[in-house]
Amino acid sequence: MRETDMRKLVLLAGLGVALAGCDKGPSTEDSARSSGEIRLENATAEEVMKQAAAAQEKNRMQPGEWENTFQLVSADMPGAPEMLRKKMAEEAKKPPSTTRECRKAEDAKAMDFTKLAPATQGCTFPKYVMANGKVDAKMECKGPFGPVKMTINGTQSPSSYDMTVTTEQTPPGGSAQSKMTIRATGKRLGECKG
Repeated sequence: MRETDMRKLVLLAGLGVALAGCDKGPSTEDSARSSGEIRLENATAEEVMKQAAAAQEKNRMQPGEWENTFQLVSADMPGAPEMLRKKMAEEAKKPPSTTRECRKAEDAKAMDFTKLAPATQGCTFPKYVMANGKVDAKMECKGPFGPVKMTINGTQSPSSYDMTVTTEQTPPGGSAQSKMTIRATGKRLGECKG
C-alpha cells in the first residue's frame, strides 16, 4: 500500500474517536464542533465528512516529531491468484514498517475533507462514533469489484493513535470472501529536531 493511501486510510480512521455515551443520541455539526465528538448511525459519507470537518479543531494532532508504523496483519484472499496470495501472506509476516516525520504547526491547519469524497463515494456508515479517545466505525461501499465492508477500531489523542482496519470483500459472481486487516500506529516523540 502506498504511503498516500495509508495516510488516507489513517485519516479516514482518524476522523473520529468511539463508543461512549450511546444514550446521547446522534451528533450534529454544531455538537461536533463544540465537543469534538461524533455519533452517527446509518449516515452518508457526506454527513460523516461534514461532522469530521466540524470536529477537527478539537481532535487536531500536535505538531512535532512523529513516529508512524504500518503493518499488514493478515490477508486471506481465497479467490485471488496464487502468486498474489503468496505475496500477501509474505507481507503479513513482515514486521511493521516505521517512518518518522516532522509535523509542523501549519500541517495542523484545517484539512479540506472534501478531498476524501472520491475515496468514500458510494459509501455509507452504519456506525460512526468518535468519543473519549476511541474510534468505532463501520463503512459499507459499492465498488466495481464487489461490495466492501470496513470496520475501523482504535484510539486517538493529540499525541498518539492506534487504528486497526479490517476490510471484507466478495467479488461479483464469487462466493469466496477476501479479508484483510491492517494496523497503523503513531506517537509524538517530542519537538522536531533542527
